Amino acid sequence: MKSNPQNPSRNARALRITGLAAVAAVAAIALAGCASGGESDAGSAGGELTFSNWQFLEDGKGPIIWDAVKGYTGPNDDIELTKVEIPFANYADKLSTELGAGGGPDVMVLQDSQFASLVDAGVLEPLDDIADELGDDLNNTNEAGVFDGGQYGFNWERPTYSTVIYNKDIFAQLGLEVPTTFDEFLTTAQTIKDELGIAGWAGRHQTAEIDGWTLEMANWIYGFGGELSDGDELTIDRAENVEAVEAFLETFASGVAPIGDDASTFRAKFGQGQVGMLFENSGVATTITSNPDNAVNGQNMGAAPLPLANPGSNSQLIIAVNANSDNKEAAKDFVRWVLGEEGQTAIRAGLGASAMATDVEPDAAFLEANPWATQFLEAAKTSKSTLVEGFETESKVIWREVLTAVEDLRVNGGDVKAKLAEVQETLEAELG
Repeated sequence: MKSNPQNPSRNARALRITGLAAVAAVAAIALAGCASGGESDAGSAGGELTFSNWQFLEDGKGPIIWDAVKGYTGPNDDIELTKVEIPFANYADKLSTELGAGGGPDVMVLQDSQFASLVDAGVLEPLDDIADELGDDLNNTNEAGVFDGGQYGFNWERPTYSTVIYNKDIFAQLGLEVPTTFDEFLTTAQTIKDELGIAGWAGRHQTAEIDGWTLEMANWIYGFGGELSDGDELTIDRAENVEAVEAFLETFASGVAPIGDDASTFRAKFGQGQVGMLFENSGVATTITSNPDNAVNGQNMGAAPLPLANPGSNSQLIIAVNANSDNKEAAKDFVRWVLGEEGQTAIRAGLGASAMATDVEPDAAFLEANPWATQFLEAAKTSKSTLVEGFETESKVIWREVLTAVEDLRVNGGDVKAKLAEVQETLEAELG
């Protein structure tokens, strides 16, 4: 991850756009010298350490993750870890407000898009010393925590979306092969729809789910060889992006995918055997297969590379430290523990088939019960962030314009090339 030095005004403008108000950034700077976590406290340790993660509230995963970390008491056995539970829907906004005002938790898990903006605002602690200490023990997923040449975070979890999951029972019943191209995918989905009267495939397609749809739509853009920038300039209307959007729209126009179902609905239907295929992430796959009430389980769910020419996207989660923490040394020691063998082994149980900061393997019993997991671990190596290269802090704005246009095309029709050219022009004028 990197910022774009070509446009020094871009970062400040991005803060307004992405929801971290400019006044919050100013407040953070003003409070840096007077907050309770100032330099005079930098060497202190012990006491309460607050750790924020929306995953604590997730069924199944949340309790496992908390159980994995709650016993941490620090090198001197004098730290009490306290969890901060914030629902995912308000997580980013709440943290941005608190951190911008000099408060917030000591340690937190962030999505990469928010991480970029918070580093840019100066509210995250540099962690280069930890990167230097751990060196080769860390894998390349931790490059997501580098911004402007400095290490400000590390990989907490990388769930990849670059995988198609499918119902093996349905495929066996209909004599279907796993699709490897878009044409095969659409034909397979149509066969499931025609023969069984259920959705052949399902996916997000509405701006009401903008963050999740970004991750899914990136599969199509990347899968067709597209990019939203070349690192310096936006490339919204490039030919590969046009082809990707046309294929996405064709899929919904064919009738194989339900219109109006949100992610929770179509994921539940897949688990019940009412959807043939999904493009999904490793966390969702773990949740679906671990639900004993589902018809789909670890043995009859298949997983394969996307039926597209190129790898797709990932959802990068980063663990970071509050620059205004009252107890930065304790916070950094907790991060060291998370990245060490004990911590990685402990939290692996809650993160299923997601890639982690080190190459710690999932439990052998988990892999035996869930052979699909191997595909996700492999896909994580080549999947890509949805951050737009050279425009990292403005990625949400760019994706919103693109997806708003795609939704309009799905509902009202129109020429894809011309529509994406309009988006290109609009964003160039807005971002400068």
